[in-house]
Amino acid sequence: MLKHYKEILDKARTAKLETLTAWYSLFRMKEDPFLSQISPEEIEYFVDRENIVDAIIYDVGVASRGIPVNILLVGPCGSGKTATLQYVYNILKKLEQEYPEELAFNGELTSTKYLFQIPESEDNEVIEDVQPWIKKCREQRDYLFVDDVKPEHAKIIMREFIRTTLKVFAISPLDFEEIYSNFPVAPKIYYLRPMSLKNTIQMLDRRIKRVLVDKEHEITILDLFEKEALRILHKYGMGIPRLVLKCASKSLNLLLDVYYQDIAAITETEKQKVTVDIAMRACKITKCFQACIEFEKLTRTKKEVLHQVLRGPKTPTEISLILKKDRTTISRHLNDLKESGLVEFKPRGRESMYEATEPAKTRFELELMPEGEKRFASA
Repeated sequence: MLKHYKEILDKARTAKLETLTAWYSLFRMKEDPFLSQISPEEIEYFVDRENIVDAIIYDVGVASRGIPVNILLVGPCGSGKTATLQYVYNILKKLEQEYPEELAFNGELTSTKYLFQIPESEDNEVIEDVQPWIKKCREQRDYLFVDDVKPEHAKIIMREFIRTTLKVFAISPLDFEEIYSNFPVAPKIYYLRPMSLKNTIQMLDRRIKRVLVDKEHEITILDLFEKEALRILHKYGMGIPRLVLKCASKSLNLLLDVYYQDIAAITETEKQKVTVDIAMRACKITKCFQACIEFEKLTRTKKEVLHQVLRGPKTPTEISLILKKDRTTISRHLNDLKESGLVEFKPRGRESMYEATEPAKTRFELELMPEGEKRFASA
């Protein structure tokens, strides 16, 4: 019996290797172009984010002259806030290495998960983590980039980093109004809005070029995807880089399934691409389709329930206490949201802990994106 299972495993492993070899040979790619991590050096793969990078670097120069500048970098989950901060930080470090006497800016990039620890207490108060660098908060700095900032964090940072002349806070639209109210002087606001279809296609094209085996034989996104399939990815990926990449990667996997079914037919289907049907299936598997379609159907009460789990995993009891509504009603709403693909739950003792799916969170954040100057928005 054990030998039988070994034969099954050997067959599966061999088939997979043959298929992958054929797949990469067919499309001349080293790996899935949409699944691999984006390096901080590759902000250009977000295409229309470079203007924000330019603006922040200019603000660093202004702040280095002793002129205080506060910036809010606002965008939904997956829109490129972290990548933007990392890229700017890397540029400044390279400039310092290249021109040590002229451009030696003093600053750092950090995330609030390193700055603060959240105790598991009912009052959920923020406690400053006792780390050596916290004691240096009052030293002169040209800039401080802080990722994933919450309202309570902004207050502490504004208080502790008094002498830091430029502070850039990467925030969610969920927290925009509360954080904005913490500033005595109105901060600059840079918006990471959804990318246009044109820029989305450019981003996918650049990711493909990154993994080509032979740079001389160029493959474009249109060699892999039908144009209408790309429209589907953009629409249900909501123009958000991370979601579009997830849907594109899943689409390639579904296309790969076609080759798994009949390896011998690969050469006959060489021109086959990701179709509209395949792209739609990918968007449904990643929950992006549900986040777009089901969100529009939500009642006001269900949106209130969803809003609560967007701020962190919660049980039905916790939500019922916050909203002052019957627990049975809340549980029913959560079950409906789960069936709609907007929330998922994890067992925790006697009650389930519910949390929003990433596409649902992004969809809600897009709804809450503040109005204002659209200098950095996509068309």
